[in-house]
Amino acid sequence: MSNGKEHVTPAGKFQRLLDYLEKIGLNAEALAQSAGLNRAEVDALDKHAELSSYRYSRLYESAAQDMQRMDMSLPWGAGIGTDVFRFMCYSVITCHTLREALHRAARFERMMQPQTGHQVELIEEGDMAALHYLINSDAANRTYAPEEWDRTAYIDTVAKASGLRIWYVFMGWLIGRNIDLDRATISAPNISEPYADSLRNVFQVNVDFDAELTALYFSAEQLDNHMVHTPESLDEFLDNAVYTLIVQDSRPASTGAAIKSLLAKSPTGAPPTFEAMADYLHLSPSSLRRRLQKEGTSYQELKDRYRRDLAIRYLRDEKLKIHEIGEMLGFLEPSSFIRSFKGWTGMTPKQFRSHGDAE
Repeated sequence: MSNGKEHVTPAGKFQRLLDYLEKIGLNAEALAQSAGLNRAEVDALDKHAELSSYRYSRLYESAAQDMQRMDMSLPWGAGIGTDVFRFMCYSVITCHTLREALHRAARFERMMQPQTGHQVELIEEGDMAALHYLINSDAANRTYAPEEWDRTAYIDTVAKASGLRIWYVFMGWLIGRNIDLDRATISAPNISEPYADSLRNVFQVNVDFDAELTALYFSAEQLDNHMVHTPESLDEFLDNAVYTLIVQDSRPASTGAAIKSLLAKSPTGAPPTFEAMADYLHLSPSSLRRRLQKEGTSYQELKDRYRRDLAIRYLRDEKLKIHEIGEMLGFLEPSSFIRSFKGWTGMTPKQFRSHGDAE
């Protein structure tokens, strides 16, 4: 169950997924157990009861791995949770801009399309860009759409909408801010008004169904946004990819998290100035300040937290002298480092080494 700060998912969503997994021939009880759940207990809950989204993430990822072993194209959610999705992420993480990442992702997906059944394509025309999501859901093995499943009639819509949704959120994660869409289109019929509303809440624009293409349309200048993550933060993301995207699905992309990743990419003793960070994120300094204030933090606080964490890591290395650590963190005088570290942790560096973690 969830604590006060944990993201939660309605029990009805767990029940729907477990029922679906059983219908396509997987061991739903074993998959529930792998996610730390008891299926009978989940089924007995009111559908509005709240369970940890982390548990849903574990359940979905275990299911995706099992479906992958069925050696058939997985039509849902752009293949998130599969090895192909993982290696697509690895292929783009070293890119510098969103444009470069999407072109590389398109090449990777085009190569894997015979296995996955889906791919993306980036098109630029003038000052507009479109990310097309291409999937032939009619070719998806009917094992994934059993007759007794209540959404079998809408397999085309679910396959296309879930894939588009994953790509929208993934793009936002890559650059640390949501893409401002002009339009979103799906070349399949609407399932219901509540379904359309749920997509509108994600994309922040109305969704046109029965369109010619399944695509996201946005200003091309957003493709110039820099990538803010590192191979290390990607590993953390991939360990809980579904959970990360569930949370980002319902909240704006965190500017603070983007800055944390960018600080990790910068020289240890020389973090970017506030103005340089704003420029890197394609924001004015005032816009960046407002975003951080809305998240309850500041650039100075993020820098201090980052340097504190680095200092703690370095202090655990007994070979490093305290004045050397201060220099590595950009402090000109040992006394300045000692004063700052005490302000961060309540202990001097020497006391920390003697008594262990400040936390």
